[in-house]
Amino acid sequence: MSLELIQSIVGLGLTMSAPVAISSLGEVFGERSGVINLGIDGIMLMSAFVSFHVVFLSGNLLLGYAAGILTGVVLGLLLGLFEIILRFNQVVAGMGLYFLGFGLSDFLYRALYAGKIIFIPKTPTLRIPILSEIPVIGRALFNQYPGVYLMFLLTGVFWLIIYNTRIGLWIRALGENPKACDVAGINVTLYRLASLVVSSAMAGLAGTILCLEITGLFYENLTYGMGFIAIGLAYFGKWDPLRSLSGSLIFGISWSLGISLQDVFIKMGRPEMTYFMVMLPYLAVLLSLLVISRGARPPASLGKPYYRG
Repeated sequence: MSLELIQSIVGLGLTMSAPVAISSLGEVFGERSGVINLGIDGIMLMSAFVSFHVVFLSGNLLLGYAAGILTGVVLGLLLGLFEIILRFNQVVAGMGLYFLGFGLSDFLYRALYAGKIIFIPKTPTLRIPILSEIPVIGRALFNQYPGVYLMFLLTGVFWLIIYNTRIGLWIRALGENPKACDVAGINVTLYRLASLVVSSAMAGLAGTILCLEITGLFYENLTYGMGFIAIGLAYFGKWDPLRSLSGSLIFGISWSLGISLQDVFIKMGRPEMTYFMVMLPYLAVLLSLLVISRGARPPASLGKPYYRG
């Protein structure tokens, strides 16, 4: 395997890791407070479409990012209404939001663009001088899209918030014993709602990154289930941002490896192996979940509505 191919696999792997890692960070944060967000994939799809539409109309990438994140916030508030205020079953409410995002994004795309493949300007990569010249890893690590740098930055920020701030302590306590938090004067409803909105905003950012940095276009089911992979990686990482990031990198590198090896199998006269290569990242995450997540203990109150009595 040539050095250039290795650089390509690592670089593309980091790029593909970003939307999964960022959405998984949001899920970790939300579940730490005891709230499940199964609507991540639907939020990513809606945010991807809205950011695509805004950039197509305005040509302004920053507006696209803002619109995508705002879409995540709005959908998070909607989900919070059902899961936290009205206390609906969190699994049912989350899946309902997923189907809403999946169906509505596809409907709007077909209604406004007649399902045509339309490209928009992509966000350019950011090259870090000197560091990008490091042999082997320089170009792969330091000539990347903004989402890759955000992936590492946000992982550190969320880790610090969860483990080294008072708010992080409250969030962790909410996931374990919301009644004790209520007795201590912590507004359970407010903080759980805020955590869910943060989770959804991160999913919105992830969908925006997928559209504006990786594809430069929108089409039906753009995420290919990445939102559900992100949920699984929260369990893979045992609700820890750094562990979650490691799982996201496994997914991204596996995806990149699968894409890179497709041409190899085609040249070998084995085109049927390309289907296995497409399946490879999902298989890698599944096997990792089975091996590493055994014995993982979720927050004690995860998925349980809180009734003040």
